[in-house]
Amino acid sequence: MKCALLFLILLFVLCAPVCAQTEIIDPYNRGVEALKQDRSDEAIEFFTKALKLDPRDQYAYNNRGVAYKRKQQYDKAIEDYNSALEIKADFAYALANRGTARYKLGETDAAIQDLLHALKINRRDTVTWTTLGFAQMSKGDLDQAVRAFKLAVGVNKKNVRAYAGLGEAYHRQQHLDKSLDAYQRVMDYAGGRIDTREIENKMQTVRKEYAILLHQEGLAAYKQGKEKNAFQLWTQAIKMDPNLVSALRDRGLAYTKSGAYQKAIEDLSAAIDKDPKSSDLHRLRGDAYFRAKSADNAMADYNKALQLNPGDAVGHNNRGLVYHEGNQLDQAIKDYSDAIAINNRNPIFLENRALAYLGKNNLDAALSDYRAAAKLVTDDKRQKALMEKIERLAAVGADTAKETGLHPEPADTPASSR
Repeated sequence: MKCALLFLILLFVLCAPVCAQTEIIDPYNRGVEALKQDRSDEAIEFFTKALKLDPRDQYAYNNRGVAYKRKQQYDKAIEDYNSALEIKADFAYALANRGTARYKLGETDAAIQDLLHALKINRRDTVTWTTLGFAQMSKGDLDQAVRAFKLAVGVNKKNVRAYAGLGEAYHRQQHLDKSLDAYQRVMDYAGGRIDTREIENKMQTVRKEYAILLHQEGLAAYKQGKEKNAFQLWTQAIKMDPNLVSALRDRGLAYTKSGAYQKAIEDLSAAIDKDPKSSDLHRLRGDAYFRAKSADNAMADYNKALQLNPGDAVGHNNRGLVYHEGNQLDQAIKDYSDAIAINNRNPIFLENRALAYLGKNNLDAALSDYRAAAKLVTDDKRQKALMEKIERLAAVGADTAKETGLHPEPADTPASSR
């Protein structure tokens, strides 16, 4: 008697061996054909008829279990797998299928035991390795899950389900680069056979998280004085997530500090496009324009920044610089004074106002601001230089002081910690 064809759709469906009674073949083969066409109810009927003719047919029990599994009747499926295993204890396919059904029922420990038993018998079963990986991941055993998924794709390099599991496991471990690589394999091998929208969404999530991580690593490198490394990390972050405003902000700020003003303006403009109501971003672009000697653009940005956040002391100080450089000293003094009223602990604000007072020949007011600034300076070297300046001004007078070439200072803006 000829053997029915073996086939597999997610779970294992097996043909019967050479049988003794020819009348068994017809219902069994018709059951197999029904399963191929995903007609589970008909398959159950045919395998039931086959089992009435041969109650010791482990293949019919296994395949009927597959049909029940597809109907999500996992208890009935397990009963059939148990019957198959009573007939043949080392029946690897029934063990693997029972493990899958148990996993679906949430019986994770029992499922893992079955799947491992099946793999001892047949180690080159990519489906069983894949299911084992998902079961282990559901328990939080991520290292073992990664191992199982790797073994699954080692058997079948186009196993998209295993790559999807590997991507998720790596994501949970925060190996974000490896997660993206695994998800990309799903996209590469899917070939239109499966709906990849969920994988695309997961990749987008991982990219955003990875971009944030790269941004933070860039901040740490910048604070350690590794500017080149910081720029590389921020550039990677922006490529990973072009909408990451914090990375655009900090790269733009670093460009300003390094003198690459046009690049700074480009980054900060991109950030403003994504977050136009950020006073911080407008002020920072204003700083870049100011350093690039583009006073009108700087003034426009400072005005916008202060419109959005009137309580920005740095914004008032830095707009004061534009007025100051344009010799509009009264407006400069007003902005410096507003900055001091908001934050009276920043010596730069006081020093800048002192310079403006000198420009108006108001030596007493200038010396008063310099003395107040000296009390706030914590750096010994700078404090000493400031005290020497005060002594010199007191000796030479305001008119001579105006010839010393002193310039107001922009207040420093730190890199973000976002």
